[in-house]
Amino acid sequence: MKALIVGLAIAILYSIFLVFQMDNNLYLLKLEELKTVSNECSATAALFYDVNEFKEGRKIFNQEEGNKAIKYLISNNLKLNENMNPTLYWSDRIEYYVYYFDDSGFMSAYHNELHIKTEPFSYGNIYTDSIEGYKKVITEPIVIVTISAGKPQYRLTFLDLKEIHGVRSSAYEYVERE
Repeated sequence: MKALIVGLAIAILYSIFLVFQMDNNLYLLKLEELKTVSNECSATAALFYDVNEFKEGRKIFNQEEGNKAIKYLISNNLKLNENMNPTLYWSDRIEYYVYYFDDSGFMSAYHNELHIKTEPFSYGNIYTDSIEGYKKVITEPIVIVTISAGKPQYRLTFLDLKEIHGVRSSAYEYVERE
């Protein structure tokens, strides 16, 4: 009887470990997916710029078209409905932030396509991300996209995993050639 109880205990512990590993591996895979989507969004938004200003040697982003492209990429790649709610893995509403730094001398910030602020900046300023807290020195025209996907789905409800959130950020920078 002792062997049966020990065997069942080991089987239960192994099952818990196996389920956690499966959930954690899926979470890491979904974080890589978020990273890929944020990379694509920042690179795509940086492709939309004012051609006339570019002819004069200035890089000014077309923010309206860039935001449309970002929303399209996020909603299609992460399989979201029209309200930006996920239909598959993530449980919270997907939030994204876009920051445009260009040769106009102004930084424009957007939250889910809504303009939240515009403020002057100069190259050499330090950008601090409001969600992740990392810092970046702005030296060239750049588009920064941060996607916050919320909490992952872990099946073991007795684990206290409230602090885990899926967040990825990416920046596409135009480096001047000399």
